[in-house]
Amino acid sequence: MRSILGRMTASVALLGLGGIFLAYAVMSLQFSRNDPAPDAGRLPASLHPEAWAQEGHRRYYVDLDADAASDFYRGAILSNPLLIRAWLALAEIEMVTGREPEGRRVLETLAPFLDRVSTWKWKELLLAFEIRDEAYFERCFNFVLHRLPNRAREACYLAGSLWNGWAGTLPHVAAENREVFLKELMRAKEVEVALSLWYELVAQAGGPSQDLHLRFSEFLLSQKRLREAKEVWGGTLGGEAFGVFDGGFEGPPLGQSFGWRWTRQADVAVERSMEAPHEGSTCMHLRFKGTRNVAFHHVHQIVPVDGGGDYILSFARRSRNLTTDQGVALEVNGYGCKGLNQRSEPVLGSSPWQKEELLFSVPEGCEAAVIRIVRKESLKFDSKISGDYWLDGLSLKRVHY
Repeated sequence: MRSILGRMTASVALLGLGGIFLAYAVMSLQFSRNDPAPDAGRLPASLHPEAWAQEGHRRYYVDLDADAASDFYRGAILSNPLLIRAWLALAEIEMVTGREPEGRRVLETLAPFLDRVSTWKWKELLLAFEIRDEAYFERCFNFVLHRLPNRAREACYLAGSLWNGWAGTLPHVAAENREVFLKELMRAKEVEVALSLWYELVAQAGGPSQDLHLRFSEFLLSQKRLREAKEVWGGTLGGEAFGVFDGGFEGPPLGQSFGWRWTRQADVAVERSMEAPHEGSTCMHLRFKGTRNVAFHHVHQIVPVDGGGDYILSFARRSRNLTTDQGVALEVNGYGCKGLNQRSEPVLGSSPWQKEELLFSVPEGCEAAVIRIVRKESLKFDSKISGDYWLDGLSLKRVHY
């Protein structure tokens, strides 16, 4: 008899427990679908505090009933004191309904926890934006720039909305976050504000990083701000503002700013070679594979110059078995300006290292020139170029009469 009663009791208990799990599963399914939570009376808060938080959201954003929403958020917190989104929602309601001291006390309670979890700090930033508390927003904004770089773009958008654009946001950026903010300014192509911030970075201890020098100079080039780009380039890699950079190809191409740029060409192998350079340890080597009538222009450098001056480009070159009637040469053109187009004598066949000079005049108002290795397409039947070309020792000097 006792065993039967025990079994019945166990069965009832299991059924009850199964009912609870079923209800919990239904509730979880609702939240995974973002369905509104059921009324508070249908399930105790301790069963699912998320239900109370979800219902608080519905009461606040749908019914516009802040007092009712506040009660649900408090219920969620009582059930699960670690439910941070309920705390933040409660703080927002307290502030927007005129109970700012209460809202502040909520945030003070949360402060020791929010700084430890970046996700919560982002939600705190959104709260600061909602209540238009500029001092509070500034603290959160700088935390996000420093610790959440993937959120920097969104944070800057909110900051611009609060402080009337990029220029209005700049005074609120902490010194440690200026480089991050500058990268966002470059992304947004905000040239004037970026220049203002750059001069602040240069003035502060340590100054901008080498990488940022290159990136900012490249940004200014892309925006056709050549004079400022040359000024920034002057502080890059300890280099000079004028002349050919790495004319001996001793390092890999920078791929930006006033350094060498290479682009891939399937029919020409482009490399730095240690095979008998003219000077130093390496030189530029082009190997034409003989597979196509190549119009080559894939290695170039933008070089700072002054308008109205004469310059001499010096270089050494050699060749081996270069075919067709169109050889390889150096070409100088104006960068963003007209009136400059000079080309050296094309090289064909085989020749040892030879020094050459190319004299050219820079038009007034021209701030930069482009030095490029070129080969024009041949118009003859036998036009597939093969052979090797080497280049080394490039230098650029202004002629003073």
